[in-house]
Amino acid sequence: MSLIGNIEDFPDNSTHGMHSAGLALLIVRRAGELYIYENNCPHTRETLDPEGGSLAVSGGLLIQCQRHSAEFIAETGECVAGPCQGEALTAIPFTLSGSDIYLD
Repeated sequence: MSLIGNIEDFPDNSTHGMHSAGLALLIVRRAGELYIYENNCPHTRETLDPEGGSLAVSGGLLIQCQRHSAEFIAETGECVAGPCQGEALTAIPFTLSGSDIYLD
């Protein structure tokens, strides 16, 4: 397992792009829950955040790709609007131990 941070490092209703274990990751915190996805848009196979900053919109309910404005449900990664509608972000398994986040 690889430690990637502490849950307090990631504000609620926001996203954060980072690299760990050779992967581009998108850390999503929504309503106190944590989700981790590959930072890879199903439409372009490129990162969702080339400009940096949080991708959370609609109060954290959705993640919006900066490249083509595709929108994904934060809790499931499912694309609900844009060129990759019906596809989904790839979830990354992780373990929360206390407040530390580890990739499995």
